[in-house]
Amino acid sequence: MSPGKDKSTMADQVLIVGATGLAGANIALLARERGMNVRALVRTEKDQEWLRDAGVELAAGDIRDPASLDRAMEGVDGVFHCAAVLGGTWSTVTPDEFWAVNHVGTLNVLDAARKAGAKRTVSFDTVGIFDSSFTLNERSPITLSSEVDTPYVCSKRAAFYGSLYRASLGQDIRFISPGAIFGPGPVVDRVLVPASFSSTLQQGILGKIEEYLDFPMYFSYSLDVAEVAMRAYERGEPGRRYLAVANEGVSSIGKFCNRGAELAGSPHRVREIDPHAPDAPNIGTMGKFALRKYATPYVDNSATVAALGFQLTPRDEAIRATIKWLRDVGQLPAKFDR
Repeated sequence: MSPGKDKSTMADQVLIVGATGLAGANIALLARERGMNVRALVRTEKDQEWLRDAGVELAAGDIRDPASLDRAMEGVDGVFHCAAVLGGTWSTVTPDEFWAVNHVGTLNVLDAARKAGAKRTVSFDTVGIFDSSFTLNERSPITLSSEVDTPYVCSKRAAFYGSLYRASLGQDIRFISPGAIFGPGPVVDRVLVPASFSSTLQQGILGKIEEYLDFPMYFSYSLDVAEVAMRAYERGEPGRRYLAVANEGVSSIGKFCNRGAELAGSPHRVREIDPHAPDAPNIGTMGKFALRKYATPYVDNSATVAALGFQLTPRDEAIRATIKWLRDVGQLPAKFDR
């Protein structure tokens, strides 16, 4: 039995909500490796052969449809909820969609899990809801509503408060807090959607991002996210928050892309611009994060490491692995001309 594995959970029937996204897909595969019986909530069963090939049962449904959740939850021991619509510069999601999916949808999932008698639920929030003027840790305060809010953060914060309320009533919910997730995944098209940070890294290495504002971003490696979620399920505690961000996993988007370019041997670089400069580019709602105050050190994940017995992957190692994956799936050239 591998370190951190709870033998009593190995044959659990679990439902992955968001199994076609980057985090959920890796969780689904990892859960199968752990010997769990895995069911995936999918909006359509078309083009999901990779899940079937991995031994995953499919359940058609949508987190905005409580009746479909009730059907998908039948007989489950546990639930991983990582479905969300993403914000960011390249996102086209509307405020109403953020609210319907990230807030209402999350509460629908938790209520369906309670109704079905699931013994535990691992639910994803985001580090964006925490007050960055404090070092990010497992007990960071929630950021208050303010002029630097985004529709994405508002929806995720509301979901978190609703989740805490349900946890206070005795529902076993364990919280995972990732940042900007990047890294390998089983379905290339899903990994490289425009709003994903694997796509951001790829585009930066290819020279398709010329400039970006210079402010801190918390990055999370996709395989770490899956492992933290699985260990939180296996050995975590109800009501606890676990960070899926490495202590050295914070940098600007420019530095993130530029380090990727260096490691890939690409000549391209992203030019970093002071957010307060008069000619600073408009990057949409992401610009609100540039207006926040940030404490240093940025992250202290020591409580997560101690509780789960897992050291998160160092930044350069995670970027190298992502570059290798991008090359293996034909999304980066093997070499760049200098």
